[in-house]
Amino acid sequence: MDHYYFDSREFERGNVVIFADIRRQGAGRDAVKVIDLSQSGFRMECLVEIPDGKLTFLKLPGFVLLECRVVWRTKWYYGFEFVNRLHPAIYHHIVTRYPAMTKPSPKRSMADYAATTDL
Repeated sequence: MDHYYFDSREFERGNVVIFADIRRQGAGRDAVKVIDLSQSGFRMECLVEIPDGKLTFLKLPGFVLLECRVVWRTKWYYGFEFVNRLHPAIYHHIVTRYPAMTKPSPKRSMADYAATTDL
């Protein structure tokens, strides 16, 4: 049987595991786990509530701050859109550097990471 479906996403999504920080205007930084990434945005797990409309930045290890905004939220998972899309070479570098070994699922709890991180 043929399986065809319509995917309206403009960019390829890569499964990754990246322990990073999210920084919100006036709220400091919080530990997050990025679990998929595209040139236009990312999906992450986070233990704190991030309100819509706040100026927000993603800090990946070894990269500059990336300005982003919340597009959707389901419990502790968020979808973000980058204000400026990632260059294709940067996207491929990040996905290659932080590949997920399986589909996104937490192997290390966010609480454990938040207690030990020094990004």
